[in-house]
Amino acid sequence: MFPVFRTLWARFVMSPLAVFAAYAATVLIWGTTWLGIKVSLAAIPPIAGSGFRFILAAGVLYAVATALKVDFRGKQPPLHLVAVLALTMFGINYALTYVAETHLASGLVAVLFGTLPFFVFGFAHFMVGERATRATIAGAALALGGVAVISAVGTVGGGVWYVLAALVASASSAFANVYLKRYSHAEPLATLPPAMLMAGVGLAAWGLIFEHVDVARALAPASLAALFYLAVCGSAIAFYLNHWLLQRISSGVMGLSALMIPVIAVTVGILFGGETFGLRDLIGAALVIGGVTLSLRPPAKSKTTVAIPVPAFTPITQRALSGAPGD
Repeated sequence: MFPVFRTLWARFVMSPLAVFAAYAATVLIWGTTWLGIKVSLAAIPPIAGSGFRFILAAGVLYAVATALKVDFRGKQPPLHLVAVLALTMFGINYALTYVAETHLASGLVAVLFGTLPFFVFGFAHFMVGERATRATIAGAALALGGVAVISAVGTVGGGVWYVLAALVASASSAFANVYLKRYSHAEPLATLPPAMLMAGVGLAAWGLIFEHVDVARALAPASLAALFYLAVCGSAIAFYLNHWLLQRISSGVMGLSALMIPVIAVTVGILFGGETFGLRDLIGAALVIGGVTLSLRPPAKSKTTVAIPVPAFTPITQRALSGAPGD
């Protein structure tokens, strides 16, 4: 029975259907975590909530590594990499994402976080000398116009500082992804858990000291369900699937999730979160998504025979675009 099951599972994992299923699952999870954060915030303050999430996520990944008997010999990441990821990928990124959602609709924060590719291109330019294309610059200008529309008008009101928090979160995540690509050989199950745990302990400690955590509300069924979904699905499973996919498909294709996740987040927020968006909010969101679409579009091939086509994604930005939003 079990040998047959293992054989069927091995065949499935090697099939294109498995890649499609993993990709769809990753996009769906990261498209719904934004509403999960909003539900969690109803009972747990933002900094403490993000800390609890990553402590739990780290525990899940440590358990997976133990169950799989992963051999970490020669695969331990440098301590500075773990520290940088803890500070930027899981610390600043998620703390500010949670704070932004205290005053903005979850779908709107997801749209703002969708500017991540532009920050990736920017950091790659200064850190590894890669130059942005004209399409990238035009897309950035279009998306910036969308951010301006969202910030100045619509239902945001006085929440410009929260718009800025979402953008800084996106920039922090982009920096972490570009930095991480220098050490892509490191074992993910040796890198992610300690970084998550370090960030989780720091955020939780900050939240417990400076925020008021109502234990009764935090332990309510809805709050616990949201926390477990964000930790297990939104962090442990999604990050693992993301890495698994990067071993099998183009990172440029994976980066296209930046276009789909905000759309899912807005839809989920409207249908299940009771969120409303003014016409100008939707126009701003459309400009941001349109700008990202333009920046990710492959350049047109030259009609001459001497020109060498430029790849749509350079080595660093191609892989870094798959970084998780503050999902």
